[in-house]
Amino acid sequence: MADIPSSLQGRPFTVAEARAAGLTDRQLGHSRFRRLFRGVYVVSDGEVDRGQWLAAALLAGPQDAAISHRSAQAVYGPELSGDDEQIHLSTRRNAVTRDRRIRVHRRKHAIGAREVDGLRVTSPPRTFVDCALALTFVQLVVFGDWLIQRKLATFDELLAYCHDRHLDGVVKAREAMRFLVADARSPMETVVRLMLVRAGLPHPAVNSVIRDAAGGRVACVDLAFWRYRVVVEYDGRWHERVADQRRWDRDRREHLERLGWRVIVLHDTDLARPALIVHRVHDALVRGGLQGRRPWLSPAWHAEFAARI
Repeated sequence: MADIPSSLQGRPFTVAEARAAGLTDRQLGHSRFRRLFRGVYVVSDGEVDRGQWLAAALLAGPQDAAISHRSAQAVYGPELSGDDEQIHLSTRRNAVTRDRRIRVHRRKHAIGAREVDGLRVTSPPRTFVDCALALTFVQLVVFGDWLIQRKLATFDELLAYCHDRHLDGVVKAREAMRFLVADARSPMETVVRLMLVRAGLPHPAVNSVIRDAAGGRVACVDLAFWRYRVVVEYDGRWHERVADQRRWDRDRREHLERLGWRVIVLHDTDLARPALIVHRVHDALVRGGLQGRRPWLSPAWHAEFAARI
């Protein structure tokens, strides 16, 4: 068999593109090619990555289609559990597919989309709302924080979209907006913050810089309850750090304690016992002067934080 045209290498392509490049239908049946969807092939030179599967689905779908819902969320990140493994496409056409690996959503109005790594994907605000019914509440807040932190959308853009649209999932998306912040640095930091505020504890400041009496920078901490002098930090990478880095972290936290801060450090294993996290933080806040009722850990709260994100 002749060499494969360079225009078909490294990407999915349609039968029409293959014919235009000089290949016959019989040649496409050779083991050098792999059929991904009806009428869509790729050169069999390695594993097909997620980006290629998405590109292939777009070729197999309607011409106006955009990657949407959980598939779009996976493009933007972060990685979240519970993906149904279907590729979701949105279109304004009356289109259907017999391939169960692709799910087509028909839209009545124009589909706001952008190009990401060569793929047509629904816009971050639209994806945020579309995913509201598929994601857990915690996942949705994590996704919203991620979009803002990665500068894929601003808080105001998400808020305006949620209030201007009347779409499936928008009510849950509006509720999630109440818990988004502009400065979250990691999904797990968002999860810990949600654990605390959804249990009725005060809202902490996020990624605050703490200085000493002379104005020198001591630390930028994950969560700070300034009124009660309590710091909460999530450190899922402690065991991976070299000894010098661990000593630096220890000295930094001891410096905070000398300045009168109570420092609570959480590791990844602590997430298996979310109620204990809340009680540890609450006890520290009480020692710092917090008054009022104890945290309310309802069955709904336990359900929210029992699942993996």
